Amino acid sequence: MFPSYQRSDLGQQGKVALFYLFCSLTGVWGSQVLVPQRVNAVLGKNVTLECRVEVASNLTLTQSSWERRLPSGSVTVAVYNPLYGISIPPEFLNRLYFRSPSSHDATIVLGNVGYADVGIYTCKVATFPLGNTQASTTVNVLVEPKVYVSAGSSALIDGGNDTVVATCIAERARPPAEVSWESNLFGQSEVQLFDEANGTTSTQVSYLWQPTRHIQGHALTCVVRHPALQRDFRIPYQLNVQFAPDISVVGYDGDWYVGRKNVQMACKANANPPANHFRWIRLDSEMQEGVEIMNSTLLFLRPLQRNDSGVYRCEVANDINLRSRDVRILIQDQSQAERSNSVVVAGAVMGAVLALFLIAVFLIVILTARRAPPPAFTDKVIDLPPTHKPPPPYSERAPAIPLGVHASQVAWLCQTRRADCSHEATDRQKPTTSRPGPPAAQSPTQRPSRLQWVCHQSGTDRVYINHREHYV
Repeated sequence: MFPSYQRSDLGQQGKVALFYLFCSLTGVWGSQVLVPQRVNAVLGKNVTLECRVEVASNLTLTQSSWERRLPSGSVTVAVYNPLYGISIPPEFLNRLYFRSPSSHDATIVLGNVGYADVGIYTCKVATFPLGNTQASTTVNVLVEPKVYVSAGSSALIDGGNDTVVATCIAERARPPAEVSWESNLFGQSEVQLFDEANGTTSTQVSYLWQPTRHIQGHALTCVVRHPALQRDFRIPYQLNVQFAPDISVVGYDGDWYVGRKNVQMACKANANPPANHFRWIRLDSEMQEGVEIMNSTLLFLRPLQRNDSGVYRCEVANDINLRSRDVRILIQDQSQAERSNSVVVAGAVMGAVLALFLIAVFLIVILTARRAPPPAFTDKVIDLPPTHKPPPPYSERAPAIPLGVHASQVAWLCQTRRADCSHEATDRQKPTTSRPGPPAAQSPTQRPSRLQWVCHQSGTDRVYINHREHYV
């Protein structure tokens, strides 16, 4: 058996266990307090501390309150009682209020948040017969950065070295802001962080780039990201690249001729800063009379003359440098249209002459062909292959006729020779009156001459010539 005081303790513990069991069966444990685990407040702005209360139907809300935890202990900052109303301490009276107090909502709004408001806040709910239920949230104060962009300390000069184009600054942020540059240039970014005395941090990002005139007017964009900002903060910055004048001369079209009127040349310059000096000069001689300079324009107040041909120079200057452009002017005797007409007429005349010449040549060729004699038999059989007529033995061959002698020429020589032979035979038949004497002896072995042999072999006018074998 147990002692009496032990029985008394066991009886008390049993009653407590039975009470807990009863509460769980009847739904008293359904009461809850819901708050966010962490809340970020922006310095100088309002912050909302949510507290949602879920109370079962068998419970009664007697009071809801907010407490702040300090090193010295917890202090109450707001109280709501359904019967007695709202109570707020004087130090929070002007910047703290319940948003919509009820048995289900104990949310408060704290205005003009400062660094001193950082800490842990607890939402407490008292119900009958359960008692107190609570939940805590941590308030962190964010400092929204002040963002601005400043130009570099040095001007951007075309063709210069790497220069700081601009610097993007996110000043006094908590936590430090994320800063970057968006650009399609091939530059570099340099990041610097500076800690401030109040616990904030300043971030500076400089953009370095080698300036060139072709990027004049383009823009960079500074992008800042921070938890205190609802979206990214973007600031565009337009580049300002300074460069010497880029000159072009307009007005001279290459068709200036003697007598042309109302002509002029203008000097155009693209420069940053704008050009502040224009000058026209002539390089090969003095400027002729009747030519006037008006700002950047060279005016010819009279009809053009031959001596207006020459080299003219336009000089333009700005704060960066002086540039010039030379133009060579050629004054023609006629306009381009007149010269084109002359060329057309000359071409037509030359074409007609050439056509007549071709017609004459064609007629001459036709007439010459009609008067030409018919081809001789030797022209048909000349240059036959060696197999057509086998050559005679070498001992029977006569001396070859030179290659340059044509077959028709051989036939003509043979006919002439036969005529001569006939005359000689006639003369021998006539009586001679010369003194008597012994007749001239003729050698029986005397060989005929080349012409006689050819004529003898040809018979009439037939001669076989082979130039490849060089024999007849």
